Amino acid sequence: MRRFREELSYSQMKMAELCNLSASFIAEIETGRKFPSSGSIERIATALGLEPYRLFKEGEDRKSGDALRTISRLSLDLKTKLNKQIDETTKSLISELNR
Repeated sequence: MRRFREELSYSQMKMAELCNLSASFIAEIETGRKFPSSGSIERIATALGLEPYRLFKEGEDRKSGDALRTISRLSLDLKTKLNKQIDETTKSLISELNR
């Protein structure tokens, strides 16, 4: 998990936010002190743009995963920006209606 997270330049805090887990739990998973539930594995894989089984596969071909992770990262960034713009537009419209 750590290798995939670092390839996306995600901090443990960013990863925790994306997965709705604590940063300390992410650290414990990466150091082998804890093992995540199947639900947590699914959330981690989704945040990394991976199929869950790929978190357990050793020595995979990086090229095939790189494109998927890049697309996933860009998709998450775009969703965040769009949601922010929608929120700002909605607030502006509500403000105008209240005048």
